Amino acid sequence: MPVIKDIPPIKRKKLSDEVTQALEQIIIENKLQAGDMLPSQAELSQKLHVGTRSIREAVRSLESRGMVETRQGKGVFVKHSNLEYFLETLMGSFVFKFPTMKHLLVDLTLTRRMIESQAIFDVAQDPPKGFISRFASIVDQLDQKAEQHDIDAYNLLDVQLHKSIIDATENTIIISLYKYMWDLLVRCFEKTGYVRGSIETSCTDHHLMLEALIMHDGAQAKAVMERHLDLTLMKVKKIAEEYAEDAATL
Repeated sequence: MPVIKDIPPIKRKKLSDEVTQALEQIIIENKLQAGDMLPSQAELSQKLHVGTRSIREAVRSLESRGMVETRQGKGVFVKHSNLEYFLETLMGSFVFKFPTMKHLLVDLTLTRRMIESQAIFDVAQDPPKGFISRFASIVDQLDQKAEQHDIDAYNLLDVQLHKSIIDATENTIIISLYKYMWDLLVRCFEKTGYVRGSIETSCTDHHLMLEALIMHDGAQAKAVMERHLDLTLMKVKKIAEEYAEDAATL
């Protein structure tokens, strides 16, 4: 008979831990934002079929993690969702380090390539109502800003164009991620927008994306996006290399 290694006993979750998870799900699935009020403890107790003591313990647990806050005489309010709190902290750290850590530009562009190429592929095949007209409107505005050589306005619109693709996925995780990547995206566009010829190439790519979206051609939309971001990646790698050379001479 084979020797069986020690098998750890199954640990039962405390009821308050299960209630804590249930409250987290209520916040996330209902897309509650900071400042939104949770149902009363009595209502939560009734809905979850647990005692108010377990509700109070769960609330204290969420308070200790910064997700909710109790306002005396008013109720319990959302402070952060777990996802948003994590992303806000992460992106805040990145923005702080950004001026002295140029490799973040490379990492950001690689991340964008992975996400946005698949996003536009999926969206092209089944775009939400009104998305293509909104996308076309931003493309027109980008053309105008390019003609006016208004680079700052162009960069902001360019971010909006790419973010519109992400919003069209209707994927809560990715949308939240891009919400907190906004500052980094703007800085990335500022770093690459002034390169000679980049605006013209960018405008051409945007029109090709629009054509692919209208034709519901996911493969073509993805190919254009990958080429578009590969060009951006080449630029940011050059920027990172130049920074490394400058740092080496100090």
